[in-house]
Amino acid sequence: MLHIEAHNLVRRAGMIPLLKGISLQVESGDSFMLIGPTGAGKTTLLRILGLLDRPVSGNLNILGVDVTGSPDRHLEIRRRMAFVQQKPVAFSCSVFENVAYPLRWRKVSKNEIKSRVLESLGQVDMQDFAGRNARTLSGGETQRIAIARALVTRPEILLLDEPTANLDPNSAGKIEDVLVRVAREHQTTLVMTTHDLAQARRLAGTVGVIMSGELVECGPPQQVFNPPQGSPIARFIGFKLAEQDFNRMI
Repeated sequence: MLHIEAHNLVRRAGMIPLLKGISLQVESGDSFMLIGPTGAGKTTLLRILGLLDRPVSGNLNILGVDVTGSPDRHLEIRRRMAFVQQKPVAFSCSVFENVAYPLRWRKVSKNEIKSRVLESLGQVDMQDFAGRNARTLSGGETQRIAIARALVTRPEILLLDEPTANLDPNSAGKIEDVLVRVAREHQTTLVMTTHDLAQARRLAGTVGVIMSGELVECGPPQQVFNPPQGSPIARFIGFKLAEQDFNRMI
């Protein structure tokens, strides 16, 4: 079953093209990783898939609904998805209340809120932090709380914009473990942008390569990471992997 189906999505900033006719499909339960150079259009595409922005043209079908033709159904579909930003917001209150916020907005009962918040904190191994002020957490802890806040709504689709971009390797590893566990145990569809190609290899069921606003390659990791020598994709991937190997050495 397709959870996301996009056809010829176009997005511009004034006269500047940001996305140039992108088409893709994401199967239910897939872990779809978007990679590409800075400024290629990864976040722009992710925000459109998350119904935070709209394309200039093209068609987008989410969870069986043509949302480009049904703007009045955006709220209904968005409630079945969750979006985690690269720099998550932590409200100045307890960790418990940070995670409970989406449920309170949905007017879920008090007992149900308690049960689901503790369940979500357990999923990210943060249940012992429930009473802490969220503003006192480290970057990695804050990111895990943001993921718990997304998971508490039990989304069918979870979109993440470089969730480990500014984290140390240990914190990044914990985030990866959470995502693998969520995808495996709950069959949640993941769509995630990343600059870390090794991470994309580890987590992806499908990899999409965006360059200059175009989806130039899409397929399983073994296909995408073995491109013909001399192609733009090969040069990008070869440079990034060499850069990451060098960074690990120092």
